[in-house]
Amino acid sequence: MQKRINQLKKNKEGAALLVAIMVLLILGLIIGSFAFEVNLEAMLVSYKRKKWRAEMMAHSGLEYARAILDEQAKAKQLEIEDLDEDKDGFMQDALFVQRGLAVNRTFSFDDGSEFTIAIESAEAGRNINLLTRDQWLDIFEMANVPNTDWDAMIDCLIDWTDESDEHQLNGAESDDPFYQDAGYPVKNGPLDSVEELLLIKNWGPEILYGKPADEESDEIFGIYDILTVWGDGKVNLNTASEDLLLSYSEYEDWELESVFEARMGEDMEAGTLDDGIRSLEQVGADAGKFKLQSSFVKVTSVGDIYGQQYQIEAIFLMKSKDSVVVYWNEGPVKQNK
Repeated sequence: MQKRINQLKKNKEGAALLVAIMVLLILGLIIGSFAFEVNLEAMLVSYKRKKWRAEMMAHSGLEYARAILDEQAKAKQLEIEDLDEDKDGFMQDALFVQRGLAVNRTFSFDDGSEFTIAIESAEAGRNINLLTRDQWLDIFEMANVPNTDWDAMIDCLIDWTDESDEHQLNGAESDDPFYQDAGYPVKNGPLDSVEELLLIKNWGPEILYGKPADEESDEIFGIYDILTVWGDGKVNLNTASEDLLLSYSEYEDWELESVFEARMGEDMEAGTLDDGIRSLEQVGADAGKFKLQSSFVKVTSVGDIYGQQYQIEAIFLMKSKDSVVVYWNEGPVKQNK
């Protein structure tokens, strides 16, 4: 009998131990889950705080850039000797903007934050909405686009932008199967962005961004960087790229050299106070195609806090006394994995 009683006691003690272990395991899971949630919330709060600080830095950079734009008229009146005390380069940047030159600058702060600004002409490209058929042909030839595609691309572009519903010979209106399948009609108006070309029949990413050569076709160089939708059609010669200038049939490599040398000024050194072409006659440029100052200026400001980045892109219309925003886009910068 006593053995049976002892056995029952042992069974109860074992059951109690098992219950205690189960309780400890459950408490451990609860505490672990709670700790995980606390850690996750802390990470989210840290991310949001960094994102907010990066956004504020981007706005600060944009305001700094806007101040530069609004000081360019004053900078024009300064002598080079007046800029000796310009320690942070503010008035030099204003002078460069006044001459139609690009400006890039980064400001870092002790708390790990920084902003980077880029000020450049929004007219350092050929205006899509003003190009003629012959001008498009020059661009396609420069970019190595197959000549069998030229007529269809231009006709489809015309059908996209004109108000008429009549088809060009190789074009496509809203009743075309391409747009029926895509689920949208032709715009019947000017393009608002270069990327809008991707919506048009016979225009694809390989035309805008390029395509490497393969067994079936040659390399296409891409034309995105030499196009714009801003300005009067004249290109800013002080910021035009080599590819952009080569898209003009009259320009050859040897002529480009004189343009790039003139940009560096008499000291032949980029980034100094004498930079910039001062007159179109200096390089024999056509005033009907080129200019030296821009009416539309693009500002890109990137705020950064420990790798968390936020970007603002704005287009400013330059007026005699101030600048006016005509385009705005902002958002976090996607990090490459």
